[in-house]
Amino acid sequence: MHKRLLIYLLIFSLSASFFACLFPYPIFSSYTNVTDKNMVEIANLKESEISVEYDDEIKVLAIDWDIANAILECYTPYRLIDIKSGISIMIERIGGKNHADIETIDNNNTMLLYEIYDNNLSWDRRPAYLEYSDNVYFCCSLSGFPHGESKGENSLNGHLCLHFKNSKTHGSNQIDKTHQNNIKYAYKYKYKIQDII
Repeated sequence: MHKRLLIYLLIFSLSASFFACLFPYPIFSSYTNVTDKNMVEIANLKESEISVEYDDEIKVLAIDWDIANAILECYTPYRLIDIKSGISIMIERIGGKNHADIETIDNNNTMLLYEIYDNNLSWDRRPAYLEYSDNVYFCCSLSGFPHGESKGENSLNGHLCLHFKNSKTHGSNQIDKTHQNNIKYAYKYKYKIQDII
């Protein structure tokens, strides 16, 4: 009986190993798959445009969502700057597959979010810059109505949506024209970022 059980376990282990080699993890992941082309773009981006170790020049980039999705870490604080008001808030990504789901990091930053929206949080899309690292900013578009899952203690009762170039909404799975226009606006006026930050 023990021999038979050991044989079954051995067969199962070998089968599972073989299956895992044929179908690696990313196929099963709900996380957006990153293609070889994306990996080359990410590597090039990190080596050139995002690398600011010896460069004081401010870089404003309109990066594709596939790249943003791969490099923006969850539960890491980022500075988000609303272009039109000039108000900065600290946010963190809590997830998101088609775009970044974000939250303010605390109640103080929630109050600043209310200032951005004139004390009336709404679905209005607003052009913004996300500070990725010193002197590197990504063009993005914020939708400021809290909804769905919430993980922070920030009085929001939901998360917000942050869109990047070619990102999509969760509901329609479509690229949102207003968000994309905001990203173009942010990139067009990137020369003014020094006045905002």
